[in-house]
Amino acid sequence: MSEYTAAGITVLEFDESVRRRPGMYFGVDPHLATNVLTAVVIASLHPGPKVAPTGPPDVTAEILDDLAFSITDNWSTGPDGSTAGYHGSLLTSYRWVHAAAAAVSTHTTIETWHAGHALRQNLAGLRPTGPPHDLDAPRGTGTRLTYHLDPSHFTPSTLDIPTLDLHAEGCCDVPGQFRLRGSRTTTS
Repeated sequence: MSEYTAAGITVLEFDESVRRRPGMYFGVDPHLATNVLTAVVIASLHPGPKVAPTGPPDVTAEILDDLAFSITDNWSTGPDGSTAGYHGSLLTSYRWVHAAAAAVSTHTTIETWHAGHALRQNLAGLRPTGPPHDLDAPRGTGTRLTYHLDPSHFTPSTLDIPTLDLHAEGCCDVPGQFRLRGSRTTTS
């Protein structure tokens, strides 16, 4: 019998854990890309109390391509808008499902705005490729994340419309709004 010791334990960083076992975060399914989209939509519709918008959640998802989608919601990335997120990024632990989606993406762009100030940052996986940059702020408060899922983890044709109920029974008093748009490019 082999002995179980601390030497046999490997501690993984969050992003490496997600990449090694995406099914733990998004379910084991041939439609894993759609499961990622669904999980991000559900997370945006159910923000934690520290970052919840003052009104009902307002979420728009857009399928951009076979393995690319964006999610826009009306809550900030964190309670103070700081860059105290994963690896110094704008993506804070308040958005851990969004971070898991970034971990299985080749690149992600996060844009967040509040009180007339807006920032954009690009990520490779979950790691920033550079510091956040200012951009023209839309009105109100919100965050847009654009994901380009890594084709080594996903079958391109599996990104489709979420078919699951996005709200569990009794999950919230005001379920908010959800819109799904498709602007997938087609080739002949």
